[in-house]
Amino acid sequence: MKFIVLSSGSKGNTTYIEYNNLKILIDLGNSCKYVTDKLKGIGVNPKDINGILLTHTHIDHIKGLKVFLNKYKTKVYATKKVIDELDYITNYEIIPLSNFSIEDMYIEVMKLSHDAPECVGYIIHGENKKIVYITDTGYINEKYFPILKNANVYIL
Repeated sequence: MKFIVLSSGSKGNTTYIEYNNLKILIDLGNSCKYVTDKLKGIGVNPKDINGILLTHTHIDHIKGLKVFLNKYKTKVYATKKVIDELDYITNYEIIPLSNFSIEDMYIEVMKLSHDAPECVGYIIHGENKKIVYITDTGYINEKYFPILKNANVYIL
């Protein structure tokens, strides 16, 4: 499993994760041009992105999403409340507030404390590796402590 944080901070959040032939982004909080240029810089064609996981709808997590989707028609994975807020998304899968899979990548979903409807974090599993991706939270509920243990990478 490979990951690259393309941008992190109040000006934009976008992370690339690759597992086997699966290529996903978590959030697309930068301009489409910025993300496209960054992907090309790491040897990834933006049209080869299989999906985009969204954490929530604040602009620093979705800024370039609409343009990227218009250009590349990528599938979006998000909670129902997030999809309902973004009426321009037509190719999507509503994810549960528990766990799901994209091909052979197993993903656990954590509800986070943030001032956005249904803000979530992800624990991504593949190749006996575990990546924890948690941004924009006031605290982490202790019920999640057991599943957060022993990750290979924590992106906070």
